[in-house]
Amino acid sequence: MIWGAELKGKKVLVTGGAGFIGYHLCSKLSQLTDDLTIYDNLSSGLMKNVKDVSIAKFVRGDILDVKTLCGLPRSDLIYHLAAQVVVGYSMENPLVDFETNAKGTLCVLEKARKDDAKVVFASSAAVYGNPTVFPTPESYGFHPFSCYGLSKVVGEEYCQMYREQYGLDIVITRFANVYGLRCHGVIHDFLDKLAKNPNKLEIIGTGKQCRDFVHVSDVVEALVKVGSEDYVNGQVYNLGLGKTTSIIDLSQLILTILNLQDKTVITTTGVSWQGDVTKIWFDITKAKKELNWTPKVTLEESIKEVIADRKIKK
Repeated sequence: MIWGAELKGKKVLVTGGAGFIGYHLCSKLSQLTDDLTIYDNLSSGLMKNVKDVSIAKFVRGDILDVKTLCGLPRSDLIYHLAAQVVVGYSMENPLVDFETNAKGTLCVLEKARKDDAKVVFASSAAVYGNPTVFPTPESYGFHPFSCYGLSKVVGEEYCQMYREQYGLDIVITRFANVYGLRCHGVIHDFLDKLAKNPNKLEIIGTGKQCRDFVHVSDVVEALVKVGSEDYVNGQVYNLGLGKTTSIIDLSQLILTILNLQDKTVITTTGVSWQGDVTKIWFDITKAKKELNWTPKVTLEESIKEVIADRKIKK
């Protein structure tokens, strides 16, 4: 059976559907249901992403606008991806971060309570802060190191409260560092810098920061699975590759693929942004076992995919 086939005929709402992960998720969902709605205020999402999922209905709106949100047609399933995701910004603007991520999640849960809809909540590795256990399991607990991480903790706690008190079906997914086409993360940042000056590549921080990079297609597969199956309701899942890569090693891999390893000088600023964590490395045993899910795309494959895409667009 095709995974996600259970969604046929379901009314699905995706908040933040015009964003990077949202676009890829909606592209897949559009193959599984003919009743898909994207709800996005386009503060960071792109209209191009909406237009490229032509089967979806689009409503421009903010998750903080409860009247508009709850006035949407009834949903069976809500993927809540809309969020403020920049750690540095959250430290400079904690009130805005809290409004969007904590209060915004509460508003989405109210929509779900009204509709009796299932919710898949997109949380983050930031809830773990700077872990001391690697790879880090879901049971590690909350130790946020940034306002962003704290606002995601609050969102998770509201989800659990609504599950326990109102009987909502809710699944929490914690994302590691998701990347791929249409992303604007560290890989694209490095490629942009090298396009301007192939002789020098500056890394913010020491370069020793480590991240668990997982491809968006693998994340989408897991999201569709948790949205489709009832037996996962009430569960929390780490979604990562289950490996960790230092930023300096990532930069060297990119230089090798571009054949610039002997031409480019790597420098570091030595100081990162406030709230930046040292290492992200997920234990994905639970997702592998319970979802029958295993990430398939390697970092090297995806970097080559991004480089090829950039060449085509030129």
